[in-house]
Amino acid sequence: MGYPLPWSIYLRSGELLAPAGFLVADALVHERLMSAMPVRAATAADPERSVIDVESSSSDDKGPAHTNDPLKYLKHNAEGVILTFKLPSDFEPRNVPVEFYGRIPLQSVIVSAPALGLGTSQTWQTFEGMPLTVQVIFGRSLCMFKTTVMRYAPLPSGHLFLRYPVDAVTKSFRQALRVDAQIPASITMQDNYTVPAVITNLSGSGCAVATGFILGQPGTRLKVSFRLKMSDKARVVSVPCVIRSIKGKLSQQMRYGIEFDEQVDEAVLLTLKSFVYEHLAER
Repeated sequence: MGYPLPWSIYLRSGELLAPAGFLVADALVHERLMSAMPVRAATAADPERSVIDVESSSSDDKGPAHTNDPLKYLKHNAEGVILTFKLPSDFEPRNVPVEFYGRIPLQSVIVSAPALGLGTSQTWQTFEGMPLTVQVIFGRSLCMFKTTVMRYAPLPSGHLFLRYPVDAVTKSFRQALRVDAQIPASITMQDNYTVPAVITNLSGSGCAVATGFILGQPGTRLKVSFRLKMSDKARVVSVPCVIRSIKGKLSQQMRYGIEFDEQVDEAVLLTLKSFVYEHLAER
């Protein structure tokens, strides 16, 4: 303990457990490493009896071939990560989107370090050991787990090593992730006439809008513009779209199911997904 590993170590399935130079910081890290019964690449100086062939099984090998990994399906497929935490000076928990950098199986999850807004006197290093909740969206799944900040590294860009969870809850979604909302919007018709509306739910692929105006029939192409507030920053989004469904009566508000154009700009699509992920974290 207290020293870096002289060589890379692996699970008996062949998956990297920790790279050479990884610091075994404390007894808990040491215990987690040893519980996986790791192996390393053999060298010419190793006794023959200590060499293990990971491609074959042996009755003398009592170690587990696989270690239960609660994040085994999470690789580099993370589309969005939300950290939820509360600093001593905060009245309410923060929900902050961050970038997923990777993971060291059974050891740590690595994400970008979000700005704290506390000046240079207090950085993430001040809050090492702080508990937080992590939500990761990948594919059609939402994964949530509780963890703590193990270590903050300022270079090459600020990032956090989060303690690997003992367990995690993963939920699958059959449809696009969608959140309820009350967002004022402006609908531009085909003749460039603009009418007000309210977005009542939103996803990365479409939305539902309520309005007292007739927008058209299914298949009618429109443009919807609205303002999204994320992490105390407002962003204006304007998206071409098409009407897919209509509900309501002329004497009441009409409700339209709208699908965003497939050719939506990548930056706009990322903004929509970030908004959805951030509001999922608030549930």
